[in-house]
Amino acid sequence: MPRPKTEEKRKLILDTAKRLFALEGVGVSMNEMAEAIGIPVGSIYTYFESKQVLVETIIEEGWNEYRLWLEEGIAAIQLGSQNADARLIALKILSFLVNKALPKLFSDVELIMLLLAEAGTTARLEEKLQYFSSMITKLVSECQVSGAAENDPRQYNTGITVLLLGALETLRLSSKTDLKLGADDIQAFFRLIVENALGQGLPDTD
Repeated sequence: MPRPKTEEKRKLILDTAKRLFALEGVGVSMNEMAEAIGIPVGSIYTYFESKQVLVETIIEEGWNEYRLWLEEGIAAIQLGSQNADARLIALKILSFLVNKALPKLFSDVELIMLLLAEAGTTARLEEKLQYFSSMITKLVSECQVSGAAENDPRQYNTGITVLLLGALETLRLSSKTDLKLGADDIQAFFRLIVENALGQGLPDTD
């Protein structure tokens, strides 16, 4: 008889697996996961047909939850700024991205470690990096002060992608070593890079 499924148990499996994968790598077995949770290993297979499916689910659900939060934040800014000019709206969105959205992503070190561990297989890391870098590049272009030296969008996009990838790897290493660089340091650097490109400071977010 099939085991009944519950959302609570599914979440428990996902949260435990995410933590174990971050601590010990994706080599953790389903048996080890079941032991950590305190359930039969068959219970995990009731929800996820293989470890690879489990890994992919953690990555994609984590990313989609984050992206939904991000897009809702952007929509709220647009809704609350209907009477503002396009440049000011873009500036507010860019500030939200740099000051709130990136720190939120950087705080999920367990997801970051899985993204990097699966970068060459199923994580679609390039797609996720491009989602961010293209958005930031477009906003910087829309926000630039008239008369300021313009950035080459293609080169700037490449630069932001490299910075994002480096930021993720730095956070991964910081969690495993004595490297004294954290999310606040990286966010401050991102803000500096963006403000230099704009030729002005970013407004503070509410």
